[in-house]
Amino acid sequence: MRPRVIRVRQRGPRLLWALIYIDLMTQIMIFFVILWTVERRDAALERPRLGMGVGMGDQTVRMVDLPSDILFGSGKAELGAEGREVFQKLFGDPASGVLDFDQGGLARRKLAIHGHTDDVGKKEDNFLLGYQRAWNVYQEIRKYSGELADHVVICTHADNTPARAVPPVQDRQGEEERAAVAAARAANRRITIEDVVVGVKPAEAAAENGAGGGK
Repeated sequence: MRPRVIRVRQRGPRLLWALIYIDLMTQIMIFFVILWTVERRDAALERPRLGMGVGMGDQTVRMVDLPSDILFGSGKAELGAEGREVFQKLFGDPASGVLDFDQGGLARRKLAIHGHTDDVGKKEDNFLLGYQRAWNVYQEIRKYSGELADHVVICTHADNTPARAVPPVQDRQGEEERAAVAAARAANRRITIEDVVVGVKPAEAAAENGAGGGK
């Protein structure tokens, strides 16, 4: 029995060091797995942040789509009476705070106005029409805020970001197919107003506060 006891004592330290080595390697692998997971998570969080809403700012607080058919005449960029009434209801009450852009220094609030059209006509013409409509919407909202010009972004999309996919248009279509195409195009003709918040680094906020205090 004694030789067996001696062999166990001799193998004991080797076995212990082997277990320690295996445990150490396991811990290192776990560390790198966690590090890789965190990096993948951060990368995944960055992409949606850039793509939220229509893609402006760090965070979309709210967003509303307004049908162009209500705001404008067919193919026109001038707001009609019904369109002006819509914006009066949305922005006409100063107590609502909708056009209050003060975020306390660590964030900037912006209002992004996006003009969208359907896919009918030339792309270049639709880009211009989308911009003209967004511009006229800005001019209308500006009536209710003297500081809007410092906080607005005006964009045109033409038909590049449709709200609804337009079914393929064929030479011979039934009434139901034509109605589906018309409904999709009507949904795509719209003005999107996006309320976005852009984060400000503390150093930038301090610099702005210092510049403001010196005036």
